[in-house]
Amino acid sequence: MTVTPERSAPSTGIITERLQLDPISAPEVDALIIQTRLPDWAADFPQPTDHDAARQFFEQGLTRVADPLTTRFIRERDTAEVVGTIGFLILPEEGDVEVSYSVVPSRRGRGYATEALIALARQALEQPAVSRVIAHTEEENTASQALLLTAGFLPVEVPGLGLGFVLRRAQLPDASR
Repeated sequence: MTVTPERSAPSTGIITERLQLDPISAPEVDALIIQTRLPDWAADFPQPTDHDAARQFFEQGLTRVADPLTTRFIRERDTAEVVGTIGFLILPEEGDVEVSYSVVPSRRGRGYATEALIALARQALEQPAVSRVIAHTEEENTASQALLLTAGFLPVEVPGLGLGFVLRRAQLPDASR
């Protein structure tokens, strides 16, 4: 089966210094769910967590391209390859959105997840319905904890859900990072 993704309009993407965060189209979500590779994906994309996330994003209705809180591909600007995903696990609920992110092993350690997370959190916190961006990670995932702290998130107690982190508008790191 061949899946041909529809390209999103450039105005819906978020541009950072090295990345473009493009909304994931319905055919691209389908490709992730049915585990079909597309030609502009990095050799080690997607990871099993990307398949699971796509299914969850689809079930939650979080794949509307025009929505600022939609699910996005993390794309390197210099290669145009998709190297990860970033998006929200819940729609704004009592002012909170929960973010999830993943970068392929071949691109880890370059600061891509931090760069994407800061840009997406900034956009989310510009939405009137959003007052906090939250994230959860396992206690043993020290890389994710360091990433969240670098992105300005602060740890909070969340019984039974691993470690919780929260970012409010006032905590956003300087845009130059």
